[in-house]
Amino acid sequence: MKIRKINEDKVQIIITNQDLEERDFKKWELMPLSPKAQELFQDLLDMAYEECGFEIGDDSQLMVEAYPLTVDSFVVVMTKVRDSHGCEHLNIMLPQHQESEDDEGIVIDRGVKQVWTFTDLEICCQVCARIDPEYTESSALYRYEGQYYLSLYVIPNFQNEVTALLGEYGEWVPHDEIFFKEYGTTLIARSAVANLASLLR
Repeated sequence: MKIRKINEDKVQIIITNQDLEERDFKKWELMPLSPKAQELFQDLLDMAYEECGFEIGDDSQLMVEAYPLTVDSFVVVMTKVRDSHGCEHLNIMLPQHQESEDDEGIVIDRGVKQVWTFTDLEICCQVCARIDPEYTESSALYRYEGQYYLSLYVIPNFQNEVTALLGEYGEWVPHDEIFFKEYGTTLIARSAVANLASLLR
C-alpha cells in the first residue's frame, strides 16, 4: 500500500489485491454504504494521518474516488470537501464525475466489465437504444438505493465507443456487478441493453 499526499485537501492511496486479502476485503464491497467499506476508509484515513499528516476536520466531509489502476491494484483518492454546516463523523460520498486521468496522468482503464448508474430508467433506455447490440456480450440491470445500475460486458474492440456513449448519459462506478446482484434488485438478468432499447421502439 502506497500513500502520497497530493495537497492539503487530497491524498492518493494505491492498494493491491494482496492488501485487500490481508483485510479479508473484496473489491465488490467497495461501496460507500457498506460497513466494511466505511471501516476500510477509516483505516486508510488513519494511515494517511500517520504517514503524511492528512486529516479531516469537523468542518469537512470526505469524498472518496476509487478506480482500477492495473489488474492487481487500484487507486483510492480521498478529498476533503468543505462543509459550512460541519459533520460529526466520517461521511463518504461518491464523486459525481470520474476523470479520465489523475494528477499523475494515469489513464483509468474501465475494462470490459463495466457498471454505469442512471437516476432515471428512461435515460437508461435512451442510451441502450444507441448501443449496437454487437458491441456487448452480456448485460443486466439492477436497482439499488433508488438508482439504476447497468452492468455490461463490452467487446474489447468496441470499448471506447460504448464508454463514450454511456458517459453522455450516466456515471461510471468502479464496482463489480456481484455487489448489485447480492444487495440490489435484479430488474433484467440478461440482454438488458437489447430489452431496454426495445422499450423505445
